[in-house]
Amino acid sequence: MERRCVLNSWSKEEVRVVICYEWARGVSGTEIHNRLVEVYGPGVMSKQMVRRWCRTFSDRRHKVEDIPRAGGTRTATTDANVGKVDDMIRANRRITIGEVAEELGISHERAQNIIHDILRYRKVSARWVPRQLTSAHQEQRMEVSLEHLVRYHEDGNDFLFRIVTGDETWVHHFTPESKAASMERKHPSSPVRKKFKTTPSAGKVLLTVFWDAQGVLLLDFLEKIKSMRMLPLFITNDFRESD
Repeated sequence: MERRCVLNSWSKEEVRVVICYEWARGVSGTEIHNRLVEVYGPGVMSKQMVRRWCRTFSDRRHKVEDIPRAGGTRTATTDANVGKVDDMIRANRRITIGEVAEELGISHERAQNIIHDILRYRKVSARWVPRQLTSAHQEQRMEVSLEHLVRYHEDGNDFLFRIVTGDETWVHHFTPESKAASMERKHPSSPVRKKFKTTPSAGKVLLTVFWDAQGVLLLDFLEKIKSMRMLPLFITNDFRESD
């Protein structure tokens, strides 16, 4: 079995030499990028940058060093610039590469190299959550929790069996098959199976459920013409009939 290892230490000139070698052998830019990732890891160089260097070599420029720019230093990737970029990102997580380059007076390529390759920053989207709890909500939950703990220490398990809670959800008349449920095994030579998107039926009804420690107490399907206010989350009255 072939053994492969990832090189954690490398220079940009070394990577460019590898690109030049693979380009001379007729390897495509995409395949060169895949081979670089296998050896140097996913942060070595973007696919677009690999293709740009392939075009550079096609134009008969085979030097892998950066071309010095007039009026500037030989390289903008200095410890001072790296520290400044890190401070800028920590102050504004939505700052763009162009804004960083303009603020420091460096090229877009150098700013991208500092952000992605040296500092290892990646741009991600925020995760959606149902709702945001305010300080008042958190205090209210704490008060309710403490109250229930006191009641439990006083009454024991009898208190737990008197708690009734409820929730509500929309129930559609028709629920389409999910993507995970439609998965099936196929051979690489088998044709790709198509699945057409299905829109759930417009017909739906509001289902309200109440339950306690022993199971479901009530299922109520609310008609569209009616409306109701959500009941409190905890009801400590004796909801069940005593045996």
